[in-house]
Amino acid sequence: MALLHFRSKCHSPPDERLPFVSILKPLKGIDSGLFENLKSFFYLDYPNYELLFSVSSLNDPVVEGLRILLAKHPTVKAQLICEPKEQGPNPKINNLLKSYQLAQSDLILISDSNIRVKPDYLRNLIPDMNPSVGIITAVVAGTHPKGMGGWLEASYLNTFFNRWMFLSKFFGFPSVIGKSMLFRKSTLKRAGGLEVLGRYIAEDYMAGHAVLKLDLNVELMRRPIPQFIGNYSFQDFWQRHLRWGRIRKAIAPLAFLIEPFFFSGVSGLFGAVVLKQLGGINFFVGWMIHMSVWMIVDLILFSRMDRLSGRVPFAWILRETLALPLWMSILLGNTVRWRGVRYRLLTGGLLEEVK
Repeated sequence: MALLHFRSKCHSPPDERLPFVSILKPLKGIDSGLFENLKSFFYLDYPNYELLFSVSSLNDPVVEGLRILLAKHPTVKAQLICEPKEQGPNPKINNLLKSYQLAQSDLILISDSNIRVKPDYLRNLIPDMNPSVGIITAVVAGTHPKGMGGWLEASYLNTFFNRWMFLSKFFGFPSVIGKSMLFRKSTLKRAGGLEVLGRYIAEDYMAGHAVLKLDLNVELMRRPIPQFIGNYSFQDFWQRHLRWGRIRKAIAPLAFLIEPFFFSGVSGLFGAVVLKQLGGINFFVGWMIHMSVWMIVDLILFSRMDRLSGRVPFAWILRETLALPLWMSILLGNTVRWRGVRYRLLTGGLLEEVK
């Protein structure tokens, strides 16, 4: 076992009203903005927490920079852990298991490496963890996009994705995303523990499903959390959403098949036909009215997540244009590439590595 300890007392006096929290952050490689993202967790305005960073290899390029970051913040209770466990094909779960076992709190927060938070993050999150809640997740606000892929990603996160996070919660089908996932270890133990999730590619979704079966609630954090996007190429965007789409198809195939009816362009075609038949409105005019209204609403939603710029409308148009071709590409395969490894998705979200 390789444990690199950088421990000390927390930088502010404990507050008995605020429970101790173990924050688990699995790491692999160096993405755009990574160390600034990680640095934000050292400045949380919360007295009772620990940071557990985990890597699958000490040769990972992230290790050197993380050591420097830990050394610069000796007043924060933190450690770097390298002891992956082969519990299943999901590499994120394998990376997390030792941290999960070493966590000193029953209250666990799993947070991805591309999240960049404000100091009040925990104070806005922890008070909502009442006995009826199984998991608190969060809507994600895409920020700091660069490159064509980055702006496409921001357009997706800040409109389509967030809209459906809110709607699915409203209609009683909440989704959990691993960007920010707060739960009690004792709760997850009732559902089989973290180890069980290692069989699935969408461990966050399955965790939420397990909690709902325990008759506990899945709640959304009060405010969106920022996801630092940084520089994305078009290929990065396409491959990421190809993976996400095939995950959705494996977990909920019927829901995936009706997705195109909720694309702005496709639904607009149906609306334009109805307007022409009922009101005699020109088909193209009706479709353009639909698209314009949809775009305005999405731009308003985007502005609530991140600052609008002149690139946003163009990114929105391009993403809406690509929605159907991307869906068709998702439909035609069942393999994904995740952190350099190719996997085959099986029914129900199970996965196996393609040798």
